[in-house]
Amino acid sequence: MVHSLLGGDTTYVNQYDPSQLFPVSRETGRQTLGLSSADLPFEGFDLWNAYEFTYLTHDGVPRHLALRLWIPIQSPSLIESKSMKLYLGSFAGSRFESESEVIATIARDLSEALGLGQAPIETEHARMPPELVVRVLSDADLAVPSRPEGWICLDREIPEQISFDYSPSLLRVASNRAASEVLYSDGFRSLCPVTGQPDFARIVLGYEGVEVDRAALLAYLLSYREHGDFAEQVAERLFVDLMRAFSPSALWVRAEFTRRGGIDINTERFAHCEPSPYQRHPRQ
Repeated sequence: MVHSLLGGDTTYVNQYDPSQLFPVSRETGRQTLGLSSADLPFEGFDLWNAYEFTYLTHDGVPRHLALRLWIPIQSPSLIESKSMKLYLGSFAGSRFESESEVIATIARDLSEALGLGQAPIETEHARMPPELVVRVLSDADLAVPSRPEGWICLDREIPEQISFDYSPSLLRVASNRAASEVLYSDGFRSLCPVTGQPDFARIVLGYEGVEVDRAALLAYLLSYREHGDFAEQVAERLFVDLMRAFSPSALWVRAEFTRRGGIDINTERFAHCEPSPYQRHPRQ
């Protein structure tokens, strides 16, 4: 649990204020999973979509943008989501000379809060920028495509056991038969560890290895219902639990959270595979 003023009454400001950003150490959450930021067993990224961003031009005319923030998982800190909302909201009454100045300001403030230095972050994956990226969402980004063919929905499975206490022990192998599949559920819920508010997400995972018991996997996902974790930590916890339970030869996990306060967070972790590219799903 993170202790801050964010869990209490909130004063919303509409004048640019980078002090609204509240960084949280990634290392603290990773240590609970037996991980070290210096030697992560996965690659990945955190992708934020901010659909309701606004600022004023130099002559006071409101401008409205949808933004995408691409945050490398090698950053020492993550940003608590409510503080991101407050920070981005603080631009609403402030004047800027240009859109490019706004984007550069956000990139500078986030880099400082995340603990990123000036040197690019090393990454071996071609589609992952080696640094923080802040850009305006295009019409193509905002489109909602159909679900990729071949994905298997877990939500009609009937678990033998349902628990709302986080329980990785629910995970089971279905058989020793080799499998390669992409599974997803729209029934995921967890809690914000700061405010206690519920967060909802589509969880998508792809794996190669022994066949996973789908009903047991759904029961495991449902066990997060009263569990408190940041969105970034949810993806890492899912990855670690699945890797420990099944030892797949390849695994990717993406938590696609629905928007709260005009912002959605999408966190992806993967190893030894090429994940299906992120695209907005209908509930986002």
